[in-house]
Amino acid sequence: MKPAGSSLTLDTIFRNGKVLTIDQGNTTAEAVGIKGNRIAFVGSDHEAERLIGADTHVINLHGRTLMPGFVDTHYHAILSGLLEPGADGAIIDIFYKNCKSLSEIFQLLKAAVQRRKPGEWVSMFGYEPSLLPENRHPTLEELDAIAPDNPVHCMHGGGHICLYNSKALEYIHVYGPEDAKRHPPGEVMVANGKLTGMVRGHTHFGLWEMVPYPAEIQKKAALKALQHCLTHGITSIHDCGELGAASFHTMQKLCRSGRFPVRVYMLLHSIFGKTFSKALNDHWMNLGLMTGLGDAHFRVGSCKFMIDGGSGAPSCATRQPYSHDRELQGESGWGREETAEYIHIIHDAECQATAHAVGDLAVEYMVEGYEKAFVKNPRPDLRHRIEHCTLVDQDLIDRMAKMNICPSVNVSCVEKLGSKMQDFYGEERNRYLCAIRSMLDAKIVCSLHSDTPSYEAGLSVIDAAVNRFDRRSRVQCDRTQAVSVMEALRCATINGAYASFEEALKGSLEVGKLADMIVLSTDILSVDPMTINEIKVDLTMIGGVIHYER
Repeated sequence: MKPAGSSLTLDTIFRNGKVLTIDQGNTTAEAVGIKGNRIAFVGSDHEAERLIGADTHVINLHGRTLMPGFVDTHYHAILSGLLEPGADGAIIDIFYKNCKSLSEIFQLLKAAVQRRKPGEWVSMFGYEPSLLPENRHPTLEELDAIAPDNPVHCMHGGGHICLYNSKALEYIHVYGPEDAKRHPPGEVMVANGKLTGMVRGHTHFGLWEMVPYPAEIQKKAALKALQHCLTHGITSIHDCGELGAASFHTMQKLCRSGRFPVRVYMLLHSIFGKTFSKALNDHWMNLGLMTGLGDAHFRVGSCKFMIDGGSGAPSCATRQPYSHDRELQGESGWGREETAEYIHIIHDAECQATAHAVGDLAVEYMVEGYEKAFVKNPRPDLRHRIEHCTLVDQDLIDRMAKMNICPSVNVSCVEKLGSKMQDFYGEERNRYLCAIRSMLDAKIVCSLHSDTPSYEAGLSVIDAAVNRFDRRSRVQCDRTQAVSVMEALRCATINGAYASFEEALKGSLEVGKLADMIVLSTDILSVDPMTINEIKVDLTMIGGVIHYER
């Protein structure tokens, strides 16, 4: 590719590397040059020589990979930044890396209660029963014994199931098992005639809204998440839900000031549940505004809602019973016709629609809803999405392809909980778990995401897509949906840009595009794919500015 002008001298040149442009032909090169915030040259080391001036910053890659930065299409910046491993955290991190048993979680809870005044909330997030030696959830009695005077929010790592103590349940006027009937069936759990403390679905999200996270703490959390993005090579995120209006204001302000250089596509969604998210989306559409308003740093994204639960625990809405427990019921916070009606509203408002849909029943609701909207008004240009899209079949994939639906696939769950997924969903359904291979074969422009903080980000996503290996349990999962390294990289870069209508601006290394790129510690195409998880991000550049060096 020729430089933009014959007399051009560049601000920065990367040379002597393996440049993966991720352009239409997956072209490789040796050097890339930057002028201002844009790519001005892609080509050979020899061609780059004449573009070096006295002030050009020349970076020798020494054979390492230079590629576009990752576009993580489902990320929760503020929520992930609120997590802290210590007892003083706004949300105490109890993921497996910090707490490997219920006893360790209870020790942290005791310390947190000692640091708080009576009546102050203790918020915790991240436990996964199947990874703990006790292999169960905490109980209401255990939480009450440790924190009789403080409301406790102890949330499962998937975010859709939470254990609350009695002090917390008082906020929704639940004092005994009979009070559970005031809420939707199965959302305030009762067993053997007693409250369990477990709250699910929209009732959980509504109760979570009672936990205070002040705006100043949210800002600090966002800046902490920024560092996580940079170290993992993420140059753009699709923020898929935060903590209400303060979060939208905080993220836009940080992006506008330049303090949050990672580019943000902010979906209209509140983690506090159906009522809050619907109000946000309805207000936006009533104003007549459409998806994409903003600039290259901050854009308003899809109108999002949430149909079912999570793949872990599990709590998603499936067509057939779970394989490990045929009596276990998944969540379905939106009905079939209700989903179709709301998609129709978003579609007619010329906005991009999406919903959290993990189980195949929830995905079916979305696909049917899009089909009904397309009958009167076919709009493949709206690039409607489905978030997670974890369980599907070939019929659903073929129907998505006809409408240019762009699923954002949470393949990271395979790397963390793949062996459990095999237990939950059985052999047949696991052949279509996070079905990237089948989606690409059907010409679907699917993207990849981490769902941070629930799963690992960056190269871990590539590892999961390529290897389908459960790194926790050391179990090889079904490889039917495995893809090549290059295919995974495309899904995590240019396809992510396509999902936000920005493929002409970023997602590949081509002249005229934004200089958003990363350097990997080795040539990712030449290593054993099973060692992808060992590769490091050495440098992250956004808009021609280096924001991180290892």
